[in-house]
Amino acid sequence: MSIPFEHHSLRHIAPRVAVLSLQGGDAHATVARILSDRFDFDARVVTESDPVQLGMEIRDTHALVLVGEPTSDNLQQPGIEEAVAAMVPIIAVCNDIVPGQELPPGISYAIDPALGPEHLATALCALIARQKEIHRLQFDAVTAVRHSGGLSSEIDTMQEELQLAASVQREFLPRVLPSIGGIDSAALWRPASYVSGDLYNVIRLDEHHLGIFVIDAVGHGVPAALLTLIVSRGMQTKDITPNSYRILSPNESLSRINLDMLSRATRTTRFATAIYCIIDTRSHRLTVASAGHPAMLRMKRGGLCEPIETQGGLLGVFEDEVFSEATIDLEPGDKLLFYTDGFEQAFPELGHDPSAPRLPNRRYLDVFNEFSQSATPSEFIAGINARLDEESSDFPQIDDLTLLCAGWSGDAPLDQSSAQAHRPRH
Repeated sequence: MSIPFEHHSLRHIAPRVAVLSLQGGDAHATVARILSDRFDFDARVVTESDPVQLGMEIRDTHALVLVGEPTSDNLQQPGIEEAVAAMVPIIAVCNDIVPGQELPPGISYAIDPALGPEHLATALCALIARQKEIHRLQFDAVTAVRHSGGLSSEIDTMQEELQLAASVQREFLPRVLPSIGGIDSAALWRPASYVSGDLYNVIRLDEHHLGIFVIDAVGHGVPAALLTLIVSRGMQTKDITPNSYRILSPNESLSRINLDMLSRATRTTRFATAIYCIIDTRSHRLTVASAGHPAMLRMKRGGLCEPIETQGGLLGVFEDEVFSEATIDLEPGDKLLFYTDGFEQAFPELGHDPSAPRLPNRRYLDVFNEFSQSATPSEFIAGINARLDEESSDFPQIDDLTLLCAGWSGDAPLDQSSAQAHRPRH
């Protein structure tokens, strides 16, 4: 009888088959002779007693046939263990096969000898034919494991570099926030990942003027963080001559940053939003301008947040962009809030599904108003920070967050300067 039609591709291969007995008698020799004479297999009875020679002979075969019932004890023979380790297909020929019964580990197929030798030959051809694909999958798995080890190392290196980048970026944040003329300030800065696309600064321009600056680069990650560093380092606040200086207005400072960004523009042009204000601590008059940034909020003592609107587009888009200014006179107890747009998603609507996309909303204004009675900017920032910690347990932070609060207590004389400084909350 010939090999079944569906396995004609193996007609001239003469697959090598090892036959091993798990019981007494010479039934295994009969099986080997039938496979060789009737089905063109190179079937050999395994008789080698040397475990090393036996292992080499087993590894050199395409399949292993076990004659007799496999048990946990007789499957521990060196030749069988070698076949399992080498992923050689193993067929057990034994009586009393129960359909659906789980086979012992390592056994690919079990056949009742009553089905005849044709069934055994067909099973052998099928298992041998699939070995090529099994070996390919095994090679792919080994390659994947090897590559995953390399990827793991690369990931560890990237994490170390990102941690270093985060440390460097934090060094660009002000260590202390200057306080002059009764104007105190405090800030929170919470990156969504290792580094942030937000940056802020409070600048003592001279003994009577204080500058407050917040920038939010469009995008996330390292590119956005690098852009914030470039912009903050390129921020011009004064024109200095040998004998004097002139403090630039917020509009002038933003215009110069805008032109500087455009001069650096390449095919990967980057954009940013920013807000900059100057406070004259003698008159407590504030002048503010923004570039596509959320409006500064003025929080009167005992009142609600009032936006101070200004007009101006994103930095890095148009050379002739004009950044309009707004001027207000501060009153004792006023607080000023400068924040980035991450707050529009920081506090989801009540009843929001944590797994659903988080859409921008104005709930953050309710949270700001909730802490409006805080006596100092530091207390206000501490309250907001604690609320963010509560939210993050259910809603992971998805965007960088920066909030800077400046306030005038009204206790200091108009011309008094103070060396007091408040450390920002990071």
